[in-house]
Amino acid sequence: WREFGVDAVWMTSYNVLLSYPDGPNMVRLLDASSGDLLAENSPKQKPLYAPEESSDEVPFSFNAYAAPGNVTGAVVYANYGREEDYTYLVDSGIDITGKIVIARYGMIFRANMVSFAEELGAAGVLLYTDPADYALDGPDSVYPQSVMMPPSGTQLGTVKLTDGDPLTPFYPSIESAFHIPEKEAAIPKIPVQPLSYEDAYFVLSSLGGPEAPVSWIGALNLTYRLGPTDPSYVVNMDVHTHNVPAVIHDVIGVIEGAEEPDRYVMLGNHRDAWVFGAIDPSSGTAAMVELARVLSLMRNLTEWRPRRSVVLCSWAAEEYGLVGSMEFTEQFSKQLQDRAVAYLNMDLALVGNYSLKVLAAPMLYDVIWQAAKQVPNPDPVEAAAGRTSVYDTWLARKPDSLDGTRPEMELVGSGSDYRGFMHNQGVTSLDISYNHDESIPGWYPLYHSLYETFALVDELYDQDFLFQSAVTKLWAIVAVSLSDPQVLPFSVLEYSNFISRVQLQISDEFGQLVSDNNRTFGQLLD
Repeated sequence: WREFGVDAVWMTSYNVLLSYPDGPNMVRLLDASSGDLLAENSPKQKPLYAPEESSDEVPFSFNAYAAPGNVTGAVVYANYGREEDYTYLVDSGIDITGKIVIARYGMIFRANMVSFAEELGAAGVLLYTDPADYALDGPDSVYPQSVMMPPSGTQLGTVKLTDGDPLTPFYPSIESAFHIPEKEAAIPKIPVQPLSYEDAYFVLSSLGGPEAPVSWIGALNLTYRLGPTDPSYVVNMDVHTHNVPAVIHDVIGVIEGAEEPDRYVMLGNHRDAWVFGAIDPSSGTAAMVELARVLSLMRNLTEWRPRRSVVLCSWAAEEYGLVGSMEFTEQFSKQLQDRAVAYLNMDLALVGNYSLKVLAAPMLYDVIWQAAKQVPNPDPVEAAAGRTSVYDTWLARKPDSLDGTRPEMELVGSGSDYRGFMHNQGVTSLDISYNHDESIPGWYPLYHSLYETFALVDELYDQDFLFQSAVTKLWAIVAVSLSDPQVLPFSVLEYSNFISRVQLQISDEFGQLVSDNNRTFGQLLD
């Protein structure tokens, strides 16, 4: 950014708690009588294609903030690890206390899967990717032949349920901050370990007990059972993940506004990844670097300067639970509440090439729709069919369920760095990316695995980087559209319509409860 000529660049640093594996985390199937080793997991994912997959810097597979520990016992299968899945086990007479739970990724946040198990007294948790969810076309169509998860693929990720530094809740982890004792932090107190479906096979194969319901059955060649483990076997978890104090650095750059320099249009992307992160986050990081270069070039070669300041934010430790951005929003909450115009996030640029995906506050609907109409369609087949802009394909493939004349907008959740801005500081926010079609459930199959390599993006997702370029242009146009005009192009009507719809939804679902407690929606309706 300094080389580009960005007006000001600095770092904000925070003293936080992070988590790393201290040696290989092992899961073993043992003979219950003799203790003999029958099978064990691979502590690292196997290199399959890209040269960098063989790097010595590839970490041992782990779940961040899992407690270290060595536990041995029987295993029970909890499907997707949802609250209703655990309820089914309890209602079926399956005792979870003291057991190791194995559950498959795919429906809810992994930290919730672990939290539910810990509340029920589980001794440890194993998380795995079932091919039913991550290898939809069978074992012969996986990475590197396709974007599906191979048998050796393992999804890493945090299992901390809260966001930000766990030792300084609700306060920035600056040098003078009080840090609570680690034993009081909202982090798991039991060992947790992710597995590939290649390694999960021997754990699931050892289960006894009743057969699982049809909806719990995955695509491994075995009989899915609830457990517990057949009495002739036990499973051992030997987890060496440990928490360590660390200093992280957010990098902030500012292109100063000409007339309202104290009003901020903020753009953000995190730069940390579990392994190589060619999709998450580096596709978004590349977009941010290019956007910074282009905006700086515009300012240097022309008389353009934004009316309001454009603030570029490169976040640290997002993967550990939005740590860098949450600490920043806690430290600068007053300035953000008073002066931030909008926060424009790009966690990643693409997880597919089917259609644009936008999470946005209603105030930004119009500016996004207008920007999407200005970006040429990166899909040559769609362009040849007459859909010449990003907006055209977005509308054709993802129409709004309530108004089919415009594309779908999704609500801003809490899964990326927009969380602290939108939900804690009240800053209008969005997140944009290119998405896959509905044939792939959930997020992208190689999520947080070793195989998120440059080759994956270059050869399978976005040859010639056309979609990456398109979403970067869209991001830039939205930023300029909010930083340049005298009157902000906020969608006030869309915002009011949204509030009215939500009020009716709440009234339909909870109206009787509200009435029973002598409450009213009168203020919203007046």
